[in-house]
Amino acid sequence: MNLNRTPLAPMATAFGVGIALASLATPDVFWIAWLIAVAACLGFLAVGRAALAAGALLLGVAATGALRGGEAPLAADHIRNAGLPRTLRVEGRLVTEPKRWAPDRTRLLVDIERVENAPGSGLVQLTAYGVPPPLTEGQRIAAPLRLHPATGFRNPGTYDYAPHLAREGIHVVATARAESVTPLDDPAPPWSVRIKRESIAAISRALPPASAALLAGLLLGDHTDLPRDVDDAFRRAGVYHVLAVSGFNVGILAASVWALCRLLRVPHRASAATAIVVVIGFALVVGPEPSVLRAVVMAVLVLVATLLDRDASVTNSLALAALAILAVRPGDLFDPGFQLSFAATLGIVVAPLPRGAILGALAVSAAAQLAVLPVTLTHFNQLSTIGVVANLGVVPLAGLATVIGLVAVALSFLSEALAAVAFDAVWPILLALRGVVALAARVPDAVVHLPAPGWIAVACYVAGLTLLLAWRESRRPGVLLPGALLLAVAVGAAAWPLVRPADGRLRLTILDVGQGDAIVVELPDGRTLLVDSGSGGPMRLDAGERVVAPFLWNRGILRLAAMAVTHDDSDHAGGAASVRRLFSIDEEWTAASLPLVPRRFRGTRRSRSGRATRMVIRTPAWWRVWPKPAPRPIGPTVTARSSSRRTVRR
Repeated sequence: MNLNRTPLAPMATAFGVGIALASLATPDVFWIAWLIAVAACLGFLAVGRAALAAGALLLGVAATGALRGGEAPLAADHIRNAGLPRTLRVEGRLVTEPKRWAPDRTRLLVDIERVENAPGSGLVQLTAYGVPPPLTEGQRIAAPLRLHPATGFRNPGTYDYAPHLAREGIHVVATARAESVTPLDDPAPPWSVRIKRESIAAISRALPPASAALLAGLLLGDHTDLPRDVDDAFRRAGVYHVLAVSGFNVGILAASVWALCRLLRVPHRASAATAIVVVIGFALVVGPEPSVLRAVVMAVLVLVATLLDRDASVTNSLALAALAILAVRPGDLFDPGFQLSFAATLGIVVAPLPRGAILGALAVSAAAQLAVLPVTLTHFNQLSTIGVVANLGVVPLAGLATVIGLVAVALSFLSEALAAVAFDAVWPILLALRGVVALAARVPDAVVHLPAPGWIAVACYVAGLTLLLAWRESRRPGVLLPGALLLAVAVGAAAWPLVRPADGRLRLTILDVGQGDAIVVELPDGRTLLVDSGSGGPMRLDAGERVVAPFLWNRGILRLAAMAVTHDDSDHAGGAASVRRLFSIDEEWTAASLPLVPRRFRGTRRSRSGRATRMVIRTPAWWRVWPKPAPRPIGPTVTARSSSRRTVRR
């Protein structure tokens, strides 16, 4: 990649680095850095040192990113300062369209205007239980809300939801009964909301439920009604990206509009202008997700270049898209959607692609997979082994379904009869798409779960790939070996949790799973026991999949010596089904089937840290697991009781 032709790439990188470093110092420090950078840049320009001036400019851009990424202080009347948790009557305006994420649960984002008849401010994420009244974006509502500070599961090495909400400007979450939500006005929905609602309604009328939900996901990114088995199949097959509105959808839409205009002999400038209007309108309908914004900015820049009869630089367009998004929403830098979208696009742009349809398609898929690998491992602990091949069948079918589906939706605003013909044409394509995905998902180990890589592994991986790309361009022998060594270091660092030998210590971690229990016992010989698995079941957060599994994977644990369930309440056993699905388990113990033969494990020292409790036992001790009745234990014990039996570990 020639930086002289892509001057925005270093600036976008520096701006992103600044946002990432924003939490390391106070704004005063970054203001001083910015002033020094500006002065140095002007000084170097005055003496003709352009390279040093460019370096100082990048330092100033990084300082600007840090200032933009810093967290602003909360207003005095912010709802977070209301002495939470407590129940208060609030009035506010809906910022976005309500999202139904379960049959009886709706998520609302409320911009607070009044609290108990006094002025207030702040964003609140509200979960309404039940069936709410008809609501729309921009509508004012009032309701008694049970308000809480935004918190997440604070476990070592796992995802914390609270910082994510804070980056979105949300510091308070709330719950309420849906029937208690009272609309205070009745505005007409925005045109973009009406189009999305009517499009989904037309799809639902024309197709069976599963196919309708799949087409809504392909066209509009709406996964609300997508059956769980279909959703899981797309994830296991490594092709879930086709259900996330991104450059794939925007590119197809822009190309289709352009081709239609040219077919109708519309001049190329008018065709480009029409495509720009349609693409921007599409973004307003589907919503401002990072992947959508990235694709729309890039598409508009390419079309504007066509208007001006100029060649468009894809890399420069990508960098400008990143700068534009991060300048407005700096928190998106940490969003998985932003990282996946930009990494995949950059990987495809810079990777060498062979000629030929099949080889080219495989190379595009492999380039995207290599680029997003650190992101998928960090956020999802997933490595797809079949995705590169599955894309050969999935992407053409998804593209064809998208084109015909867009035509069908457009016709539904003109004629139901004509739309029915197009929907009938897309239905067998959707069935074929589901069949290919289901077949790929059935491949053994289609998805492998691995520990999230640390920053050393990620840095070595990125540097190694960069050097290999540089070697391919220059063929310098001194570049190949360091690149290969860096990749080897990255693989070794990432795999270390899986291969490190047992250290002879006993670790006990009591996980934060909200209501309920989940206790991980790592034995001195390297084996692991799990006692309870947190909440789960219909309409509840699956702690087994969302909390317990990521913690185990990040510890390098892929197999459990035993899982003990103290009793069948959903807050203790609800996550067990997911644990069984995601891990190999040698033995399972319940209150009704405790082992008859004592299990003996040697132990060591006790300590605590943070909300998650970790225990290490150094003094010699034997722990046993046995059914009641049992001798009185000697030494430290942890007891899990049930109505009929108890488990004692000594």
